[in-house]
Amino acid sequence: MLCRKGRRSYMEDKKEVALAERWEARLQAELRAVNERSARFGLMLNEQGVTNVAARRRAALAETGRVELGGSAVPAIIDGFCDSPYLQQDEYEETLSALVEAFYYYKNESGDRLTDGELICAMRERYDASGGSVEAVIGTTLDALCRAAKHGLQEEPEQEEAAKEETDGES
Repeated sequence: MLCRKGRRSYMEDKKEVALAERWEARLQAELRAVNERSARFGLMLNEQGVTNVAARRRAALAETGRVELGGSAVPAIIDGFCDSPYLQQDEYEETLSALVEAFYYYKNESGDRLTDGELICAMRERYDASGGSVEAVIGTTLDALCRAAKHGLQEEPEQEEAAKEETDGES
């Protein structure tokens, strides 16, 4: 009898692929449903956008080694940002994809100290405070996001960068 320890069978791989496809289809259905809410603010993902955002989420989860059980955080990210005056339809898919990647990165780096809602709120505060700059969200330190989540935005992005540069210069 052959020992199959450590090797997966074709059927196991096939089942895993089928499960991943079901989760992907579920996320895409969730994104289509949240389109109805974001449409009130002039923001909609077309079918290709739904596919692209779902793929970016999958890639972000793989990069961070995270697994989501239950529903995805992406609809909550959309709900948290869709009423921002800085989010525009022509950049919606690209901005949303970048925010999704940032969310999973910060979620992972924070050791889950922040709830999804706290993190999304802190990211939104930084996004709006910087006039809709995704780069400001991505460039924010984890400590600053944690402070923003727990105590509100303490510093303007420019002040935070200047403080970081001073600290780096002292080292």
